[in-house]
Amino acid sequence: MARHAFAWLWAVPVLAQLQSFHPLGHDEITYSINVPDKTAQSGSGSIYFQMNSTRQVQWFALGQGTGMAGANIFVTYTSGNNVTVSPRSGIAQVEPSYNKDARITILNGSGVHDGVITANIRCDTCLKWNSGTENVNSSSSPWIWAVKFGDSLESTSVSETITRHDDQGVVSIDMKKATGGSSENPFAQLAQVSVSSADPSFSSFSDMINQKQTAHAVLMILAFVVMFPCFALGLHLFPAKWTVNLHGPSQLFTLAVVIAGLGVGVSMARDLSLVHHYHPIIGMVVVACLVVFQPAMGVLQHLFFRRTGGKGIFAYTHRWFGRLLIILGIINAGLGFKLAHGPLGAVIATSVVAGVIALGYVAVVWLGQRPGKRSGD
Repeated sequence: MARHAFAWLWAVPVLAQLQSFHPLGHDEITYSINVPDKTAQSGSGSIYFQMNSTRQVQWFALGQGTGMAGANIFVTYTSGNNVTVSPRSGIAQVEPSYNKDARITILNGSGVHDGVITANIRCDTCLKWNSGTENVNSSSSPWIWAVKFGDSLESTSVSETITRHDDQGVVSIDMKKATGGSSENPFAQLAQVSVSSADPSFSSFSDMINQKQTAHAVLMILAFVVMFPCFALGLHLFPAKWTVNLHGPSQLFTLAVVIAGLGVGVSMARDLSLVHHYHPIIGMVVVACLVVFQPAMGVLQHLFFRRTGGKGIFAYTHRWFGRLLIILGIINAGLGFKLAHGPLGAVIATSVVAGVIALGYVAVVWLGQRPGKRSGD
């Protein structure tokens, strides 16, 4: 999983407005971003960024996105006193591949000077790429970074093989604060500017995201993988009046867990500008159906059973739509792991538990039913 690392950010008052940051624990590395006024106003055009390291690195990278998958990545390494900037497309947890469609220009001031690696870059395709877009008016745009320390690659090939990073993370950039100016090279005079200290008012973005991510995953997986199916299974394992009476409260409690998980997830999605991503959209649709439709069908079936002593269309609709929503919720959990680059152990554990419960559910419902057993829900 990409480690969400806190980074110090500040604005640099030069000819063009810059938003810069150091990754936590790596004060020797600085990333700076500029959005020209014209680009911000039109929503199209170029943006600029600088990658700077005062320490020898094998390679270091800056990218747009919340994780490697689907990210628009720029990897910088050296050959002598020259820098190579390789635009790449992120593909989950494997080496990103060279992006031949990217259009970038390496600007003056780039190179290795007195041991300092600098890459000044103009990107003409950073507002839209194959798997994403950039909102230059966002106050919380997600960017990723990575670094591999070691001897120089000494390569000018943009498709050079790179080994796994030593550290990586994600930061939230206020693109509005990075907007300003119309310079052809906004970094031309950056070296002459005295950079101010980091603003102590910034709180730890990394801790907040990690806590929300963990809470969201635990609540949703517990609800959809364990609680919903197990509480529903109780009706088939113990077909009696008391299980029917407990079914509603237990599922409503599970629904409360889901709503809490959704709240944490939406908050995190807003922090990372991912509200319009497929994972939160599917989650909001599933939870809305659970909140509005399932309780209504359950109540209507309960009333029908009290009146007739049998099952009506409400029972079958409640049952099968509920099963469908549970399946969609579990699938969406997998999509969440993919989006967050979840640890393999968590993915395997969730898959195993879900598989065991699913097999048990099928065995009890379809193979273990005994004639004459009937309940109202």
